[in-house]
Amino acid sequence: MSATAVRTWRQAPARVRAQRDYGGGFRWLELDLPPDFETPVAGQFVQLLLEPPSPVLLPRPMSVAHAVKRARALTLGFLYAPVGIGTRALTALEPGAPVEVTGPLGRGYPLDRPGTPVLMAGGRGLAPLLMAADALAKQRRRAEFLFGARTKALLVGLEEARERMAKLGGRLHLATDDGSRGFHGNTLEMLDRLAPKLQAPLVIHACGPHGMLSAIARWAMANGAEAWLAMESVMACGTGVCRGCPLPRSAAARDRVLADGTATGAAALKGNPEWAMCCTDGPVFEARDLDWSRVE
Repeated sequence: MSATAVRTWRQAPARVRAQRDYGGGFRWLELDLPPDFETPVAGQFVQLLLEPPSPVLLPRPMSVAHAVKRARALTLGFLYAPVGIGTRALTALEPGAPVEVTGPLGRGYPLDRPGTPVLMAGGRGLAPLLMAADALAKQRRRAEFLFGARTKALLVGLEEARERMAKLGGRLHLATDDGSRGFHGNTLEMLDRLAPKLQAPLVIHACGPHGMLSAIARWAMANGAEAWLAMESVMACGTGVCRGCPLPRSAAARDRVLADGTATGAAALKGNPEWAMCCTDGPVFEARDLDWSRVE
C-alpha cells in the first residue's frame, strides 16, 4: 500500500500571526506564509527554522494541525509542547516575528480509502487528526474520533475536537487512563469495545506515542483493519538526505522494495530495503509496512 503521494516542497519566509497558551503545558502557534505555498494535507509536516541568533542550529519538524487559505496568505496552525531547546525558543516568538518554513514534507493520511474512518489520537497526537477531521468533513464522510490521554487535564484541544466532529457529523469518544473523563482505559481498549458496532472495513488514522501506535498496528493486523499511523523520529533535514530518521521495514515491505529494481516508492536516494525514512516514506505508514518488534 502507499499513502498520499509526496508533494513538492520548498522553503519560504513566514511571519508569526498569533501564539497563545493552549492549556496543559501546550502552545498554539499560527504562521502566515505566501499564498502560493502548497497547502499541506493531514499528516504532513513542515520544518521551522528560527532566524539567528537562535539557540538551535537545525530546524524543528512540526506536524500541521490547521491550514486556511486567505486572500494574501496561507495560515498554518501548530499545536506543540515546549519540551526541548528548540520548541522552548518557539514560545518566545511574538506576532510578526520571522520564521523560515520548509514544506510540505512527507506523506499524509490517505483519507479517501474505502471503509469507516476511525481517527485515534493520544495526547498531543491530536494535532494532525484535527486536520484530518476537517478534510473528511469536506468529503462529507462520517467518522468516529477516539481521543485519549492519561488524565482529563491532558485532553488538550478537546473543544477543537468537538467543533470538528460537529462539522463532520461523527462521534467523539473520550478515554483517560485514570478514568477521570470518559472511558476508563486507553483508546485501544475503547476501540475494541466499539469496533463490533461499526461497519467494516475499518480504516484507522492515528497519531500518538509509539507504544500506542504499536498496539493499534497489532490490533488492526489481527482484526482485518487498515491502520495508518503518523510516526515520530528525530529529524534533521526532513527531506531524506541526512538519513537520520530510520524505521525498520516489515519483511513484506522489504520484499516489495527489493522486487522494485528502481526502488520507486522507497525512501529518498533510492531508499534502503531494511529501513524506511520517517520523513520521506512517512511520517504516515500503514501498519503492515513496519516491523513493530524493532520500532523503538
